[in-house]
Parts: sequence; C-alpha cells; structure tokens
Amino acid sequence: MEIVTRSVQPNEETLIYSFLTLAARMPEADEPIQKALSDPFLRKYWHEWGRPDDTGVVVEDASTGMAIACAWVRLFSREQAGTGFVGEDIPELAMGALTNTRGNGFGTIALKHLIDMVRPHYRGMCLSVRDDNPAVRLYERFSFKKVAGSEMTNRIGTLSFNMYLEF
Repeated sequence: MEIVTRSVQPNEETLIYSFLTLAARMPEADEPIQKALSDPFLRKYWHEWGRPDDTGVVVEDASTGMAIACAWVRLFSREQAGTGFVGEDIPELAMGALTNTRGNGFGTIALKHLIDMVRPHYRGMCLSVRDDNPAVRLYERFSFKKVAGSEMTNRIGTLSFNMYLEF
C-alpha cells in the first residue's frame, strides 16, 4: 500500500474524534464510541480542534485517501489537564490507527512526522498509556520514558502511566 502523510487541518474535528475513539481503545474496552461525544475526559482531546497550538499528522492510503493512522498533540492548562499532563507548555500526545492496519508501521510514520513538526516549538511531549497497550513499545523506540510514580487506575479500571519525551 502506498501512503501519504499530511497535516491535520483545523476543520477536521471529526477526524480527530474518530481516531480518539481508537486511541482510547474504546471498542476494546466495550465502551460505546459515542461516549467520547460527551465525556469531559475524552471530549477535551478532540472538541474544537483547530486551536492555535493544535498539531496533528494523518497517514492516508494514497489510492483511496482513507485515513489509516493519526497522531496529534494539544496543550492543556492545569485546570483542563489530561492524565498525561506534565506542564502547560508541554503538549499531550494522542494517536490511533485503524485496528486492521496495526503492526504495519503506520503509527511509527505518524509519530515520526509529528515529532519532527513539534520539536522546534516545545521542549518535549507527554502522554498517558494503558499498561497493556502494545503502543508502549512504539513510544519506547522513540525514547519516551515512563514517568516515575505516575501509575494510576484509568477510567476502565486498569493500570495506566505517563510517558515523557524530552527534546
């Protein structure tokens, strides 16, 4: 499959929402994807996409234009903080890939492009990830480090922790 990458545009809130449901592993957790429409914890990662500091990359199938992976960052204030929050000047990463495309390197491509876009503007990026998520290995390959003492019980009752990539 030939792929192309491009920036997520300010008017692509629906795209971010769709990939958030994958990033949050909602289908795997037996959660309805509609929960992301109203749940304040999930909504903050996609709602009103296109703010000045919102940055994202989408990987598409070149022959169909179908999005297959997406990675994005967003800044949060301390009051809005996501679970991966490190600081108001450190964007929080979220990413997802279509279930049937995982393990084919599309997430790697999206993350590499996103890091290249973000690195000149910030001193790092952070994320929260479930302990059992295979993406932990991907983050480690990019030198994300587990934040000591950040382990927490997540919204579905399993273990999550934060990771940080210093530029």
